[in-house]
Amino acid sequence: MPQNAALSARRAGARGPEDSPRASSWRLAGLAWLLIPFLSLGACVAPSSSLPGTALGDYSVVGSLGANTCGSGIDARNPWDFTASLSKDGSTLYLENQDGNDEVSGTLDATDDTSATLISAVTANVSGSNASANPCNLTLSTSFELKLDSATAPSSFSGKASYTYSVATSIASTTDCTGQLSSAGGKYATLPCTVEYSLKATRK
Repeated sequence: MPQNAALSARRAGARGPEDSPRASSWRLAGLAWLLIPFLSLGACVAPSSSLPGTALGDYSVVGSLGANTCGSGIDARNPWDFTASLSKDGSTLYLENQDGNDEVSGTLDATDDTSATLISAVTANVSGSNASANPCNLTLSTSFELKLDSATAPSSFSGKASYTYSVATSIASTTDCTGQLSSAGGKYATLPCTVEYSLKATRK
């Protein structure tokens, strides 16, 4: 909600689409986390941050909820309405959710300069303040597959956003996320899990 070397240097991660989606220690972008209109993990970028390269414009985006294996506990918004900014720096396309929850980037397709897959990832311990609990290190991997209507001055774009939550077992041998499952009173029906949105956007 979260992968793209150019962007990882600019920010630690991305957020996702929950209602208070980042209401836990992770605020998923409106997805609160991921750009996600829900839960979110960790660091965010200030809404005033500027993207690299040449600005392509600001866009009104409507996301329609598709597959959701995370379950109802994350309160994924549907529809998910937000404003996004696009920029291009050489062959790299950048997208930022203006609420500061998502910033992703990726290389334009070598054979189609109107298509790109933009990615980001962030890992955080979401166990909260319970010092006696083993850490639950979750990774939010964010992917935006975009198709622009023009390579130079797009008036619209469409595509798909995917937010995948997975247990980061490589971070610590004591990682234990069973308490995050809905069967134990947590938010997630299963882990790993994925939330997908189809996107349609028009330039403001």
